[in-house]
Amino acid sequence: MLISDLMTTNFICCTKEQTLKEVRPMFTKTYSNILPVVDDSNKLIGIITKNKIFQILTTQPSLDMTIDKIYNANPIFLNPTDHVEETRKLLLKYNVGHAPVVNEDMIPVGVMSTKQLLSSYSTVYSQLSSVLEFAYDAIILVNQKAEITMVNKGFTDLFGLTRKEALNKSTTELFPELNIEMVIKTGISIHNTPHIIDGQQSLLSILPIRENGEVISAICKVTYRGLTHLHEALTKVKKLEKKLSYYQNEINEMKGTKYTLFDIAGESERIRKVKHEATLASKSMSTVLIIGESGTGKELFAQGIHATSSQKGTFVQVNCAAIPPELLESELFGYEDGAFTGAKKGGMKGKFELAQNGTIFLDEIGDMPITLQTKILRVLQEKEFQPIGSPRTIHLNTKIIAATNQNLEKLVAEGKFREDLYYRLNIIRLDIPPLRERMDDLPDIIQAVIQRLSDSGFYIRGVTHSALTKLMKHAWPGNVRELQNVLERAANLKTGDYIDAEDIPTFNQNNEKNDFVHQSTSTYKDKILSTERDMIISALKEAKGNKTKASQLLGISRPWLYNKMKKYNLEYSIIEKE
Repeated sequence: MLISDLMTTNFICCTKEQTLKEVRPMFTKTYSNILPVVDDSNKLIGIITKNKIFQILTTQPSLDMTIDKIYNANPIFLNPTDHVEETRKLLLKYNVGHAPVVNEDMIPVGVMSTKQLLSSYSTVYSQLSSVLEFAYDAIILVNQKAEITMVNKGFTDLFGLTRKEALNKSTTELFPELNIEMVIKTGISIHNTPHIIDGQQSLLSILPIRENGEVISAICKVTYRGLTHLHEALTKVKKLEKKLSYYQNEINEMKGTKYTLFDIAGESERIRKVKHEATLASKSMSTVLIIGESGTGKELFAQGIHATSSQKGTFVQVNCAAIPPELLESELFGYEDGAFTGAKKGGMKGKFELAQNGTIFLDEIGDMPITLQTKILRVLQEKEFQPIGSPRTIHLNTKIIAATNQNLEKLVAEGKFREDLYYRLNIIRLDIPPLRERMDDLPDIIQAVIQRLSDSGFYIRGVTHSALTKLMKHAWPGNVRELQNVLERAANLKTGDYIDAEDIPTFNQNNEKNDFVHQSTSTYKDKILSTERDMIISALKEAKGNKTKASQLLGISRPWLYNKMKKYNLEYSIIEKE
């Protein structure tokens, strides 16, 4: 909430040349205890308070004196865009009852009182607290430092602590496993991520709250009741989705594609923009150039454009970097029977002809030999070509999409790529952002990959919160393709229904070293867990089973101790016997 939402706009200004006689009656026309003092341009130069007027009158009976010697020329003033919470702290800090509100030109536009701020804050806080209290889930609200500012009964019940024990405490210290500070730092939302609390299956959601583009707080929700019914409902939804997916796959197969633009996961501003541009590109026959790093999903966009287009023919892909230069021409244009030594009997149709009435995708076009670029340019300009050794001319009704991970402008400058071909390709350009620049989409992409793994035969229900946190900390130089490989590897290693953090390798640039680190980590981890269990047992013995005292001895929170006891199957009776 901003100051402009609460400030009083019914106020009166005065000038420093006015007398006590003129200023005193002004206070009867306003509810404020101050009057802004302005200059000839109506700009704020100070304030005069009601108390100051009466104080002067008791010592200086003359009403004819001006206020130029008694007004406050250095007052605290506010802006309409100031946040209410910060303003409340400011006014309380300097013990200010009222303050003028000025615009960017220093012209008064309102007056704000501490009473108004406290009243509004109390009302909003009370209303929000009431809503949270009746919420079915466990909910907390935290500030920018990840300190709890609001908590409901569902949360205190779940973690076994009182409201007093939770309020104003750092979640980083109390509940490190929730990793709320990561969401505040990255601004990435987490929705219904599996999480184990006290041995109980739950779903964790953390939503960052922004103001002027900056994360100022976050709300954390833990769903732990009624999950059985929720899973049943989700199972029914998934069955319906599979039926729809089956029919969609049949349509895609007819057009030679596996993916549509709807299959591209992510709703960040960057990716929404590119998907919108791709949709527009599908509506015309203009050439499309897709630029992006390896693994960003250029082929998915190409297939999505074809699937959305009105082209009835198939989608034909050519990897210009994978085919030897001497064979690429015949692959693209085909040849007639006997066109050259070793030619296939009866000739061969080229990719362009196979893509008639459909779409041809020229992947890695930056690697195309410059001698062949001339012929491609003619095809783009004339929309026709001749197979090798054939007198016949084939007229094309084919949408052409090209893609590369190289800097074509640089290749043009180096003479390795024809400038006229570059301009002919660069009619509609899609720049696919790397994964590291759209980390907001990471949870959605992970879910999409998990779904594909599940469809391909893996029994996997998702990734845990700890696994998601680990994945969020990686820079993803290999983009979505690297993420897919990491998740598939983890799907093979996992022992439970979900991929956990221990199933994901420690990221390292050197693969051999990476595998060694992962194996070594597992060995050391077992030792650490064993030591941790022994320490907890010792603390509980010393505390004679008192969990609060034991948590203090260990320097951890009581809820965290409960989680650890559950993890190591340490019940009070066991501690007593030991």
